[in-house]
Formats: sequence, structure tokens, C-alpha cells
Amino acid sequence: MKHARRLALGVAVLLVAAGCSDVNDVAAPTFDAPEGALFSAEAEPQVLASSVYSEVWDGIRGLDSERCDKVGEGPRGPEGWMHWIFATKGASTDASLTLGGTGSGTYEPGEPLEANTWHFYTPFFELDGLTAEIHLNGAPGTGGGLVLSDYCPGGKTLDVTKTADTKFTREHKWDIDKKVETDKGFTIGEDKTPKIWLYTDGSGDETATWKVDVTYEGYEDRDFVIFGDITIKNISTDAAPKSVTSIVDDIGIPGYGNVLVSCTDGADNAFTNANLPRDIAQGETWNCTYRVEITDGDAKKGDQGTNVVKVRVAGETDPYVDTDPWMFDAPTTEINKTVQVTDHSDLFGDKLLGSVTAPNKRTFTYDRDFAWADYGADECGSYQYDNTAKIVETGQEADATLKVNVQCFIDETAYAKGMVPPALQVDSFCEAGFSQWGWTNKIAAGSYSWPMWAGAGQCDTSRGERVGKVDVTYATGSFSAIITLEPGYTLLEEHVYAGSTQFPQVQQGRRRVNTVAPGQYYIEGNLSGDIWVIVHGVVGFPDPNFGPAL
Repeated sequence: MKHARRLALGVAVLLVAAGCSDVNDVAAPTFDAPEGALFSAEAEPQVLASSVYSEVWDGIRGLDSERCDKVGEGPRGPEGWMHWIFATKGASTDASLTLGGTGSGTYEPGEPLEANTWHFYTPFFELDGLTAEIHLNGAPGTGGGLVLSDYCPGGKTLDVTKTADTKFTREHKWDIDKKVETDKGFTIGEDKTPKIWLYTDGSGDETATWKVDVTYEGYEDRDFVIFGDITIKNISTDAAPKSVTSIVDDIGIPGYGNVLVSCTDGADNAFTNANLPRDIAQGETWNCTYRVEITDGDAKKGDQGTNVVKVRVAGETDPYVDTDPWMFDAPTTEINKTVQVTDHSDLFGDKLLGSVTAPNKRTFTYDRDFAWADYGADECGSYQYDNTAKIVETGQEADATLKVNVQCFIDETAYAKGMVPPALQVDSFCEAGFSQWGWTNKIAAGSYSWPMWAGAGQCDTSRGERVGKVDVTYATGSFSAIITLEPGYTLLEEHVYAGSTQFPQVQQGRRRVNTVAPGQYYIEGNLSGDIWVIVHGVVGFPDPNFGPAL
């Protein structure tokens, strides 16, 4: 951040805008002066006889206006001068300036007299204790005021000016965390991984919510630098070149007092202050730069100081000095002040969650509903869904895992077992010598409703479970069997036999034999009279060992 070299310079610039300052090639006043003299005062100073207005210089305005680089411009000579201005003339047509204290004399205005500003050029007097008073023969205009516009003590060899700028980098720090929460809050394992249990009856259906927390962890300032320009101009009236013996720049931080200064002379030749002494010709200007990188830990935000440059000339006792204040007030570069947050998910794919700007924090949330019906019996089993959230600029990541278990059906064989009456006869496969359990039912024309039994090994219903029913309707030439299961069960396969023999028959070599294999069942055509019926199903029922108890 750049700092004004001299605060009061803004006042002088304001007055220039009003046509009051730094006027070049203004004719000097005419005095009875010795031959060759630039300035003169009357032998017996007289204040303007017709004065109707006077104003005393406040002793401050213009004290910062030393401009020895203006030697030779207009009435400014090497012996030293003071250029005073008063804006505005108003109704006045004549004026005089009287100096006292360390100064002496009354002076008439210089040209251009038609301008709306009175100009006075006087010899140079020591500023400490100097007084000045202007007298007008008419009322002044609005604004203005007596100002020392520019001056030079005279006899100087160099005009030296400098600037001091600063910059530093701020890197912002972040942290990211991610988690997934479920409505029912089930977890598994030592790491407490969230888990959803989806039951076939829908009792486990719930919503999972993901949360990504991005928090601000402060900042680190680094790469502090002080840099600027130094201008050196030979303003001497002596045509012989001057020898610059040293350029010493001190930024005002202990340990950084011998700054490397890089310069170019009037012919664009490059050199450093390590190459001195070096001649500078009359009127020549050296443009120099410097840059000091501060070691980490030696500077911090808010530090301030003054940069001082001292330029020495061979044969002169005192150096030419200029200063400029500096301050590390705000970072010029900010890294990761605003960060982007992305998310990669097995469920949602890649997406941009949003951004966060320091010093704020932010929580991103999104959710999804999980239901058994979304998977079904064909996609039952265990699933793991991983998510990774990332701060793009820093590469920081946070993971979250959700496990989902979908209840499966266990397959079990089921058979219908009729009741006598109304069935005419009910025989078990076991009694007929088959290793497979089940029943064959003899009926006459009519309608019947029989229970479906699953897992009834050895044809013993006490070992099985009633899982539904079958409704059988029979008339000559017409037959139907409709299986209806209890809630929570699903019918995976069904096979029906209806025929004139007790069991289905298949060809085996040259003879036909009885079978109870469901894949061999069939319904005879043109049924009539009493018939035998076998109803088989493969029933799926929820795994009883699935999940925690609800």
C-alpha cells in the first residue's frame, strides 16, 4: 500500500488547482537591485499606502514545499528563493508582501499580474522564525490565503526524493468435516458407521442427511516486502559533475539497514549502490529502486516505520536526506480467502456444494429417502455408500460412509392342504412313499379354500407355517386355482396339478409312473367327475434374522 510522501503536499496541490502555485517562467518583479541580483527590497520598506486588507501568514502553509529541482525555472536561481502566492486577488489591483523575523523587506508582486493570483518572489530566509504579511488595496476574493508555494535554500548539489510501499501475503486456513445422520440413528462397528435397515414391510424406511461443515481456522501472514523508488537529481549550478560516494537506504527495521539500491543513470546505464562512487552530471537524474524481503517472523500486520535514504557527495559534509513512512496495514494478496466446496458421492455423483468466504463458516446439507420398495426382493442385500467432500483450493477432504441393508426373502416350499369335508379325500406324499412332503386333494365339482403351508417337513403342519390360502373352483371342463399370501410374503413360483389320477404321471421308459415334482405338474383337458388337485408354491418370507429388533 502506497503512502503519501508528505501529507501537506495535498494542500499545495489544491492551491495549484486554483491557479496559485508552481507557476513557471513568471517574470520577476522589478527592483532597484545591484547588477546580477535576482531579488531586491526597497532600502526603506514601505507597506502599500492604500491597503484596505491585510493577512498574516500562519507560519505553516507551505513549509513542506522545498523544491530545489526547480532551479532555473522562471525567476528561481541557484542562490535560493521563496515563491509566495495569494489566491485570490478579488477586487484588489495592487499588493505588497512584507517579511519579518528571520526575513526582511517589502516586495512587490511579480507577473502575470492579470492572473487571479498574486505572486511574490523573495530571497530565501530561514523558515524558523520567519513572518510574512500581505497587504491589498481592495477586498480579496473567496478562498485563497497566503501560502509559501515553493522554495529552495540555494547552494544545494542534489535533490533527493523517495517513496516507500509495502505488501504482504495472507493465506487463509480452513477445516472440513463430514458426517451422515439417519432418522433412527442405528450405527455399526467401532467407528459407529451409520446404518439403515430396510424391512420388507417398510418399517425401516427412513431418511439419511449428509452434513459438510467448513470452518475458518484463521490466517497466516507472510512474504512481507518493503519497496519503492529513489530519485536523485544534480541541481547544482556548477557545470562540473559531482561524485556520489554513497547511497544508504534504511527501512527502519533492525538488521535491514544496508539495502541494495538499483539505479539507472541518464544514459540508462544500470548500477547499484555497491558500485559507488560514481559521477552524476549537472542536470542528470538517477532513477533508483529498492526491494527488501522481510524474513518471516521479523514483521507482522500493523508494523510501521520510516524509510530513510541518505546520499553523500564528495567534498560535502552533510548527506542529502529524504524519508517516507510505511505501514503493513492490509494484505495485498490473499490466498484462499474464498474457497469452493465440492462433493463426490456414490449416490449423487459429482457436484459443487458452494463457496465460503473468510472469516465465515458454512454447513452444507443434503438428504435422501431410503425405502425397501426402491430395492425389492431382486436387489436385497448389503450396500455401502461413500461420500467425499473437498475444499478445492486446499485439497482438504472429509469422508462419510452410510451402510444400507435390505432385507431378503427366504425361499420356502408351500403346499395346499384341503379339509375333509368338503374335500372328498386328502392324502400326503409321505403316506404314498415319496420323500417330498405335500398333499394331493380329491374333490368334486365346487369351490374350495385351503390353507397354504410352508416348511411343513414330513407332511407335519405343526412344523410349518401357514402363509396364505388357495381358492379352487372346479366345474366340468373348467378349473382355476388362485393363491393369496399373507402380508409380508411373496409368491416366487407356483405349480398346479389337476387330473383324474391321484398324482401327475410322466412317461418313464415304456410305462407311466407317478411323480410329485412340481415341474411336472399339469392340468388335464376336459376335466369331469371327481378329480385330484395339488397346489404348490415357492414362497419368499422375510429373513427372520435380519437387522436389530425394532
